[in-house]
Amino acid sequence: MSKGISSYEELARNCNVTRSTIYRRIANLEKASIITRLLHVGVDFEKLNLIAVQIGINVSHMDEERTIETLKKFTETKIIWRTYGLCNLVVVLFCSKGDEGKTISRMREVLEKLNVVSFDFCVGFSWEKLDLTPF
Repeated sequence: MSKGISSYEELARNCNVTRSTIYRRIANLEKASIITRLLHVGVDFEKLNLIAVQIGINVSHMDEERTIETLKKFTETKIIWRTYGLCNLVVVLFCSKGDEGKTISRMREVLEKLNVVSFDFCVGFSWEKLDLTPF
């Protein structure tokens, strides 16, 4: 169960037991406080006609906070990571398919005004796996 989101049917199939057996076992684990039920929603971004645009940004340390605060203001901005390596910020934006060019142009203008050292855009075209579980 810790490897991702699964329905009772999927768990039953993977464990070669019935759905009701899985339901009882999960209820017992919850009762014993071994697991906690949380609501996880798996969004099908393709059905929503959304596409991800990733930006790798290299910005000077003294401009990092200002850059982050500016990027947070955009509704398309969904993730901002502080990183080490080729860039010190990675940003993930979501936009409608077909709007990638407009989104990139607008973000390019913003980044140029922020005097970032360098940036690079990548556009996702297919969701192969989305698993946000910690292990």
